[in-house]
Amino acid sequence: MAMTVLYGTETGNCKGLANKVAAKGEKNGVKVEVQNLAEYTTAQLAELKGAVLIIISTWDDGLPPPKAKPFCDELATADIDLSAIDYTVLALGDTEYPLYCECGKQIDARLAELGAKPFLERADLGSDFLVSYIGWSKRFWKTLAGYFGVGKSA
Repeated sequence: MAMTVLYGTETGNCKGLANKVAAKGEKNGVKVEVQNLAEYTTAQLAELKGAVLIIISTWDDGLPPPKAKPFCDELATADIDLSAIDYTVLALGDTEYPLYCECGKQIDARLAELGAKPFLERADLGSDFLVSYIGWSKRFWKTLAGYFGVGKSA
């Protein structure tokens, strides 16, 4: 089983979580490829098959991280078939903003519009994301074990 983890970050928090997921996956026999959305295109996304996790923060009030903005803008207008992808989104944000985790919400909606199938509902994590991540991680790996038959010891 292989999985792709795509992250969009400005401060490094999403990259840190992507690396945590990758380390746990590798430990449990899941080949994990981690990619920065700052260096990724929708054409590359359209070539993927299988499990995809997108970890992205919301910057300011509802915007993607500046480094991931080109990818997000491209995704918003892309005409691609993502039906070969099973995905989930882990969104980070600040509950002090009205558009809390908006970037993750938009990506989640757009992936579904383009035919990708969610294997786990989107999770929105606030400023205490390191604590919330623990519970999310347990649900994520349990779902992957049931959905894909992998990482059963995770």
